[in-house]
Amino acid sequence: MAPAETPKKASPAAPAGNAGVRTDARSDSSEAAKDNSASTGRAAFAGTQQFVTIGKAWAEGGLTRLSVRPAEKKVNTQFDTWEIIPGTGPFTTVTMTKDARVLLTCPVRDEVAGTSRAEPLPYSPTRFVTLLNQLDSGLRDGIGYDLVFDGAGKVTSLKSLYRP
Repeated sequence: MAPAETPKKASPAAPAGNAGVRTDARSDSSEAAKDNSASTGRAAFAGTQQFVTIGKAWAEGGLTRLSVRPAEKKVNTQFDTWEIIPGTGPFTTVTMTKDARVLLTCPVRDEVAGTSRAEPLPYSPTRFVTLLNQLDSGLRDGIGYDLVFDGAGKVTSLKSLYRP
């Protein structure tokens, strides 16, 4: 059975003046995107669901922060898995809510006896940071995540996509 499709992702909107949002300028179109979204006054990704790759994660001032970049996922029918297509635009720093729901599959999560490697298991945001930072950067770059953002642009839910 093929993985379920997810809704199309919405375009992010940066906060006015990009306050609280850091981007790494690696995209020719990033300036146009900043100019266009800065006028909306909304936090990046506010009220949306996004599929992303995560460049890094860290704890700061009691909050969990993620450096994310929109990506794409396509069904790989040959192996009944997802193909992750990393984005090429800038990374954006987002914050997780303190009570964010984190569900992880392998290779991000620990091996747990009696569970499938593809079964998402709950973890704390703090443990997620530790597990993500233990991964080899080449492996980490190829893992995708479904994120849900609240109206303030904070991550309320993070789920890793299984990668065999």
